Amino acid sequence: MMAPANDVAAARGSASGERRLEAIGLCLLPGALLAVVVLAAWPGYLSWDSAYQFWQARHGRFGDIAPPLLPLLWRGLLQAGLPGPVGPLLLAWLLYAIGFATFAATALRRGQRRLAWTIAIAGPLCPTVLILLPHIWTDVLLAGSALSAAALIADDRRGPLRTLAIAVLLCAVAALRHNGILAAAPLLFGALWLRLPRRGAGARRSAMMLWTAALVGIVGMYSVALLLRDALVEQRVDTWAVTPLYDLQAVSIATGTQRIPASLVGAGLDVDELVAAFHPHSATWLFARTSSGVVDPTSAPLSREQRDDLRAAWRESWATAAYWAHRTRLFVALLGPQHGDLRGLAESPRITPFADNPPIEGGWPGAHARYRALLSGLHRVGLYSGGAIWLLGSLIAAARVRRRERRHRQVVWMLLGSAACYAIPYFWIAPSAELRYLLWPALAGWIALLLVLGASRAERNAPPS
Repeated sequence: MMAPANDVAAARGSASGERRLEAIGLCLLPGALLAVVVLAAWPGYLSWDSAYQFWQARHGRFGDIAPPLLPLLWRGLLQAGLPGPVGPLLLAWLLYAIGFATFAATALRRGQRRLAWTIAIAGPLCPTVLILLPHIWTDVLLAGSALSAAALIADDRRGPLRTLAIAVLLCAVAALRHNGILAAAPLLFGALWLRLPRRGAGARRSAMMLWTAALVGIVGMYSVALLLRDALVEQRVDTWAVTPLYDLQAVSIATGTQRIPASLVGAGLDVDELVAAFHPHSATWLFARTSSGVVDPTSAPLSREQRDDLRAAWRESWATAAYWAHRTRLFVALLGPQHGDLRGLAESPRITPFADNPPIEGGWPGAHARYRALLSGLHRVGLYSGGAIWLLGSLIAAARVRRRERRHRQVVWMLLGSAACYAIPYFWIAPSAELRYLLWPALAGWIALLLVLGASRAERNAPPS
């Protein structure tokens, strides 16, 4: 008489074991897929910016061209015994692996098995991630931190450790780049929004508390970023000034009148020099190719007079059609597939020497050659375009998300809001058409697209389990 009961118990135990194995495999798969990219490009790529941050990490002297969080973390990883760029590369890999795995595990726990496998397999295959993951850039760590934060926010389980992890990740997003707060703020708002009651007498009061908590949180995140800079940076520079100078160069060329203030240029600078030093998609030539010279605001801070002169001249340029034509051209190039001379702005697959940095050897040349061949194929078919992934993913997700259950919709809108708030201001602030600026918007659009298209018909409107 007991045999049937034993059989049922055994069947349940077997099913439970299979589900556990499936969950483990699901969580390990994104990390395994990303590990292929990491190992193929081992030990990572160092552009000039990255090599300078490596120097800062080695010497404990922090600059302000980019916020000091990456070289600070890098210094700790070096002291922990991880040589060269290995530490930041593994940290980026871990952030992306955790983010994709958490999204997939949440879907599986909610009974959305097909969606879970879709995210676990297709998530790490986002073309922009495949291209940029091996680069030791703040943009790569920012996108990984934002991905992991968004995944933890989307998970409906709560606890002090999860809350602490979300807070740390959002502070990292805000502190990794000067404009990182634009990506972090919508994620914080989404985290609070998901806790609001759907309806009832307390809904309005909860909404007021949401806005108050969001404002306090945004101020807090930005304060952390400023405190890090004030505590670590030896000399603040005026990185923001690169874009106004570049805009004034473009407007000067278009109007035939030199518009950069005299306090920021050498004697005799004219439009012909600006033409010779002009790159249509990058500001870097302006500071290196003029014979009379232009003050580089990333090497030393501007004086108060120089700042005032630059702001006044920049504001005046907004009234010209040339300014808007220049910003539109640059933003379209940023959104585009980085063909032709833009290829060098899409990635920097090299290890750049800098000062006394030790030489770094590549890992596996054969695997690296195959990886580069894959990226060349993606480039030929136009899949380099972070802008296309962001815009198409956002449009499709926004059109289809209304058919999903409430929490699912909120997560998608949180991702799309963070992507838009981070990407759109680049129309005004981007100093060049570098693909890395759109890594997080492209990744957020990609995940939102998978969330609305990856579920089966039965899973799409299923209530939370």
